[in-house]
Amino acid sequence: MAINFSTGAFRDQVQVGLQKRAVPKKGALGAGKAALTEDIPTSDSLTGIELRIQQIFIRDNGTTWVWPFIRYSDLYVVLATVDDLGGDPFKVALEGFADVDDGETLPLERTAYYWTQSKDRSTAPSQVHWVLSVIKSSKRIRKMGAALSKLKGTDDYKQVVATVLKAVASGASAVADGLLALTGVIGGLLADVEDTPLITQVLSFTSINGDFDALGKHVHTKGNRFINLEVALTTRDAKRAGKG
Repeated sequence: MAINFSTGAFRDQVQVGLQKRAVPKKGALGAGKAALTEDIPTSDSLTGIELRIQQIFIRDNGTTWVWPFIRYSDLYVVLATVDDLGGDPFKVALEGFADVDDGETLPLERTAYYWTQSKDRSTAPSQVHWVLSVIKSSKRIRKMGAALSKLKGTDDYKQVVATVLKAVASGASAVADGLLALTGVIGGLLADVEDTPLITQVLSFTSINGDFDALGKHVHTKGNRFINLEVALTTRDAKRAGKG
C-alpha cells in the first residue's frame, strides 16, 4: 500500500511569487551590478544561509502499549530540500532508527540546507523549501543508502524532481504538492510501513516574505500529537553584521 503523505500534512507555506533576478543589460557584462527588474528587495546581499534540523522529539511513537511488552517503534525519516538556484535538490535523504521509545529524540541534528557566498556561488537563493516526514515501520529497519542512490537514476524520480524545480522557478504555489510527491517517490522504497506518516511537515522560506531579513539564528517549532520538530534558520550578511 502506498504511503499517503498528504494526509495530515502541515504546509507552512508563504505566498510564493516569482522574484525576478538581476539581469545584466545588453552589452554590459562585467560592468558591475545589474539593475533590478522590480523593486522587491532580493537576497543578493546575503553571505550565508543555513537550515538545520535541531530536534525531532518523539511524543508518541505510534505503538499501542500491551503489557508486558516494551513499547518501541522502528521509524524512518524522509527529508528533501530544494532552492531556486536551478540545480538538483540540495538534499534528499532516507534514514532509519530502530527501537525508538516515547520521549526520545532522534539523533538527526544536521544541516538540511547550506549556502555561503563564494566566487562560484555569488547569487543567494531567494527561496528554500523543505519537507520532512516520519514514518513508522512494521518490520526491522533496513539500510536504504544503496536503494536511494539507485532510485535517483530512475525516470519517476527525475520526473518528479523536474516538476518540483519548475514550480520553484515559476514561483508557483504547487511547490508543496511537488515536495509531497517527491517524498512519495522516496517513500516508495519502503515496504511494511504504516500508510499514514506520524508527521509530514513542509516549510517554505522566501525573500519576498522577508524570511531572510532578520540576521542570526531563528528557531521554528512545529509538531502534532506524535512529533515535535525544531528547525533553525540562520542568515548571515557581512554588510549588516552586528545589526541583527
